[in-house]
Amino acid sequence: MSLARLRVLQTARAWQLQAARWQSGLSSVSDARPETFVFLGPPGVGKGTYSTRVADYFGLQHIASGDLVRDEMRKGTEIGKEMEECVNKGNLLPDSLILRVIREHFMKAHSEGTDRFLLDGFPRTAQQAAALEQIASVKLAVNLGLREEVLVEKCLGRRLCRKCGKNYNIADIYLPASNGRPEIVMPPLNPPAECMQHMEQRGDDTEPVIRRRLEVYNKAAQPVEQFYEERGKLLNFEITGGIPQTLPRLLDLLKPSMEAQQVAGEVA
Repeated sequence: MSLARLRVLQTARAWQLQAARWQSGLSSVSDARPETFVFLGPPGVGKGTYSTRVADYFGLQHIASGDLVRDEMRKGTEIGKEMEECVNKGNLLPDSLILRVIREHFMKAHSEGTDRFLLDGFPRTAQQAAALEQIASVKLAVNLGLREEVLVEKCLGRRLCRKCGKNYNIADIYLPASNGRPEIVMPPLNPPAECMQHMEQRGDDTEPVIRRRLEVYNKAAQPVEQFYEERGKLLNFEITGGIPQTLPRLLDLLKPSMEAQQVAGEVA
C-alpha cells in the first residue's frame, strides 16, 4: 500500500471516529448523512461568486471554507496566525488547520436541522475528500475551470471594500479565440463610488505568489478530482465569460442533479 493511500485511510478513520462522537450528541438530528454538493477550482476562478448564487437558487446552506479561514486571520487567533503565514507564502493550508475550523461550523449547522449543504473551497486534498465522506453524503463535485493567464489577471484585479465587506474585481479581460479554445470576455466588476476610497487588495495577491499558489493547487487538485471522478461524481465546467453569461449555463447544467436529489429527499 502506498504512503499516500495509507494517509487517506488514516485520516478517514480518524474523522469516522470523530463523526460518531458528534452524532452521539446530536439526538435531534437525523442519523442520515446530509446531502452535500462541493465546488472545486483554483484560486480566483470564482468559486465564491458562483457557489453562493447556486446555493441561493437551489435552497442550499452555503459554507465557505475561505471565509472561515479569513475570519480566523482577521481575529488574529493562534490558528489564524498560522494560516496567514502559510497563505502569504503561497502554500495551501495544512489539512489539520482547515479541518479544525470547518468541523465546528459544519456540525453546528447540521445540529440546527440543515440537511442540504454546498461546500465552497473544501475539500482541497484527497484526504479531506475521504474524511468528508464520513459525515456527509456528497452528491456532486462541481469543478470550475479557467485558463491560467485569466486566473492571474483576475487575482491581481481582486479588491475588497473595508467598509461594506463586498468583493469587486477591476480586471477587464478579453482573450480572442485561438487553437480551438473559445474567446473569453470578462468585464470588470467595479465598486460603486461610495466604496472607492475604501478599496484594499489582499497582501498575497501579487503575481509571484499567485503563480506559486496555482502551481501548488494544481498538484493537490488532481487527486481530489480523481477521487470524485472514480465515484462518478465529478462535473467539469469551463468558464468563458462573465457572471451574466456563465451563471445561466451553470444553473441549467446543475438542475437535473439538484432537483433529482431534492425530490429524492422529499420522498424519503
